[in-house]
Amino acid sequence: MIFFFILIFGVFFLFFNVRMVAPGIKGSVIAGISVILLPVCFLFRTSYFASLGMSFFAVWLAEALFFYILWWIVRGIRRAIVKKPLDRHIEISVSRLLLFVSVLLTVIFRIAGTGANDNFHVREFKIAVPTEKEFTAVFFSDLHIDPLFKREKMERIVHVSDSLHPDLVLFGGDFSDVVDSTLSAWEYDFLVQKLAATAKTAAIAIDGNHEGFLEREGSDFKKWMQNNGFVVLEDSTVCTPFACITGRIDHSVAKMRDVERKPLFEMRPVAGDAKLPWLLLDHQPRGIEEDHPGRRPDFAMSGHTHNGQFFPGTVFIDWFWRLAYGIGELDQVKWLVSSGVDSWGPPVRIGSDTEVWFLRFVPDRL
Repeated sequence: MIFFFILIFGVFFLFFNVRMVAPGIKGSVIAGISVILLPVCFLFRTSYFASLGMSFFAVWLAEALFFYILWWIVRGIRRAIVKKPLDRHIEISVSRLLLFVSVLLTVIFRIAGTGANDNFHVREFKIAVPTEKEFTAVFFSDLHIDPLFKREKMERIVHVSDSLHPDLVLFGGDFSDVVDSTLSAWEYDFLVQKLAATAKTAAIAIDGNHEGFLEREGSDFKKWMQNNGFVVLEDSTVCTPFACITGRIDHSVAKMRDVERKPLFEMRPVAGDAKLPWLLLDHQPRGIEEDHPGRRPDFAMSGHTHNGQFFPGTVFIDWFWRLAYGIGELDQVKWLVSSGVDSWGPPVRIGSDTEVWFLRFVPDRL
């Protein structure tokens, strides 16, 4: 919801500023074309060319907003000091310069950031947990399959997971930006089945906020993933011989369904399973309930933030999240926030990486 408010604000703000590039109706036409193309492309995003357009204008929106807001701040400071408005011709010249710079930067980002998005890193991390024997997991999130997503990337993810021989394959939400019937039409069923089969014990997934968006369009992420070999957890816990894994329903999905998320305390391992390590999957890294009593998860995993994805998001992302990326701690729980294996909208990474995590869970000897 916050994203859409920002988008609406951005559209109106840019229209007001971009129309300054030319006087009269000509400036309004240029501004109108500039700002209306992103929402139009978004409506037809299942089309390749609409997705291509959306990927360009999404980057431009971010860059143009940054520069025009910066210009407003500079102009406001100048007005406070000089006490008189800026000359109209200077305003037009600056507006044209900012439009040119934002478009040029968008082109550069769109070209330079594609390789960083396509070539994901495999990161390895060792975590001490209360277990008697070592076990491993491949964790990744934020595939965001859409018309611009390259099938070869999914094939590489399957290959990497197969080469690592993990006990668990864990997916952290936001699988696609198209409905499940489109995924089947694009023949992703077979690849997901192959990916699930790379897990020696279980392949487990949770939903993300984009699954909530698609559910409004009739998509059934849970059923589709289950039909292709994954266990999908929605405020539920499953125990394997190695660990108990709790998967949370995403905050946006819960809001869309008008349901409350179940308290984490009610999903804790009990009885004989209480001796197993407790892992948590929650798409958005908001932490756990403040009033959570008793045992806390031994390790938690999230995605969603994309670590800002590209400038200026990479600069401001830490303003919005207590832990925007990497290994840290939230509410006394050791937490991993992945930047995702792909990107939403524009397949662009500048200042952030795409990644898959290989996690080694080793006995805690303390």
